Amino acid sequence: MLQRISRQYPKTGIHGRVVHELGKDIVRGVFLPGQRLPNENVFIDRFHGSRTAIREAFRVLSAKGLLEARQRAGTHVRLRHFWNLCDPDVLSWHDAVSISEAEIRQISELRRLFEPEAVRLFSMTRMSEQEGDELLTLLRKMERCEILGEYPEMHDLRLRFHHTIMENCGNEYLRTMHSVVRLVLDYVFTRSMQETKLPDINMRWYYLLLDKIKSSDSEAAVSAIRSLTVRDHEAILERDMHRTRVVA
Repeated sequence: MLQRISRQYPKTGIHGRVVHELGKDIVRGVFLPGQRLPNENVFIDRFHGSRTAIREAFRVLSAKGLLEARQRAGTHVRLRHFWNLCDPDVLSWHDAVSISEAEIRQISELRRLFEPEAVRLFSMTRMSEQEGDELLTLLRKMERCEILGEYPEMHDLRLRFHHTIMENCGNEYLRTMHSVVRLVLDYVFTRSMQETKLPDINMRWYYLLLDKIKSSDSEAAVSAIRSLTVRDHEAILERDMHRTRVVA
């Protein structure tokens, strides 16, 4: 059976909640790079937690490169180039609606570099019939959602399809990059729904991709996933150019 694993920091407990909520605040610009955070008491009141829990959360965010404790100067948000940008949590704290065009363009470029390799490795594994059926079931559910107009559910199934490939490609470093794929797909889906009310998802390419993976045709599988990544990247570039023309 194919596996899907969450690699994000646990959200349970007070300190887990602080990590994720404060992380989002930093990544989304509520607290800006170089800014000093409010006194710990502010966060104790906000999250109804202990000083120990708040400090533990700060240590986690410091390990991710977002915070820096300075002697007698408090805790500050670090400059963006110190952030661990490929950390699954840091990526998940970006918002598909508010992320800048420059950021999503660079993230999409990164996806185009590594996802074809993950597909190549995955297609070289010997999947069981049951594992192939799992992926086929996802695609059939996607297609049914498209027919019924259940587009958010269709998008969630697409994320599961890509996540499954990344998790089972056999390379533990590539596995950690699923959040990059998710962010790009979230962005493209959100923008397409805002502009056309229809998802920019081509089921034909997904069925072709799965067919080549199941037949262990790694070169054809790579070609198929490249077509999907190029399609998404071009959609991002087109939206950037459209916005530039509107501003001009």
